[in-house]
Amino acid sequence: MNPQELIVEQIGAALETFHMAAESLSELLEQTADAVTECLLQDGKIVVGGMGASGATGAIFTAGMQSCFERDRPSLPAIMLSNDGIITSAIAHDSGPADIYARQVRSICHAPDILLILSSNGNASALIKAIQAAHDQGVCVVALTGGNGGDVASVLEGDDIELRVEYDRPGHVQLAHHLILNCLVELVENSIFGHEL
Repeated sequence: MNPQELIVEQIGAALETFHMAAESLSELLEQTADAVTECLLQDGKIVVGGMGASGATGAIFTAGMQSCFERDRPSLPAIMLSNDGIITSAIAHDSGPADIYARQVRSICHAPDILLILSSNGNASALIKAIQAAHDQGVCVVALTGGNGGDVASVLEGDDIELRVEYDRPGHVQLAHHLILNCLVELVENSIFGHEL
């Protein structure tokens, strides 16, 4: 495959993934925006976690909530579970690597907060344990997953929401997650502040 063919193939696959997500997830995304809005109006916060590139996507979402997305408005409370080497290495040393997010969730996440988890394959043990910790705290989980949802899908409970991009290429799932979160920020902004400031 020459470079031009690769570019066309990559962009075409991304567009296909976006189209599929728009068709299959629009109602769930609207439901998610309602849940996030209700959480924030009840003085809750959105606590975000992901591994690797999914964590980076989560950090962009958190920045969009705390700063501004496409217009000036007050900050919205969203925080990223720490990826700081000192914190995660301390937790990993004392409790094991799978607990790096669960211990943080137990200390900072309480109802009516929402735990927002991103995983392109749904199989990271640290995210599974974070979800279980959130349930122990009575916290609702929103999970952005890919493929078949992986182990994340199997631990979600009644009030949780899964936004699954049913595609097997992690890079394209992550692009779709980024787009979904952009939509989520704008939906929440419009709900809380109206369409114009």
